[in-house]
Amino acid sequence: MIPRTTLGSFALLFCGFLLAPAQAPAGGSKAVPAGVWMQAGGEVKLEFAGKDVLKFYPHGDPDVISIVCSYKLGKNDRVSAKVTELQGKVADKAKDVIPVGLEFSFTWQANTDVATLGDFKGEKADRLKSHLEGKYEKK
Repeated sequence: MIPRTTLGSFALLFCGFLLAPAQAPAGGSKAVPAGVWMQAGGEVKLEFAGKDVLKFYPHGDPDVISIVCSYKLGKNDRVSAKVTELQGKVADKAKDVIPVGLEFSFTWQANTDVATLGDFKGEKADRLKSHLEGKYEKK
């Protein structure tokens, strides 16, 4: 028969092992945080709106233009995204510059309330890069 204290210790150790993968690693999160982020000193807003939905508001106002993307989180905090839809008043004017189907990637390094979007890459995505790279604050 196993002593009660040994069995209790084993149960605690086992539960801790099961919960460990859900915890964020030290030094930053590997998971893309949900919520709305505002570019520090700018008007760009982005929103991790769901499991795989990312929305950019280049002018801060979704009524002007919203760039809706699907995304996946890869290795080294790299986010791969693809434009799935343009919404808003100027969506028709923007479709030549930001076409549906445009693919790009970037690094997203976030702590609790501050994040950095950097190393933006994508064919024909230079205009997005100049607007999106930078520091963001959680809203």
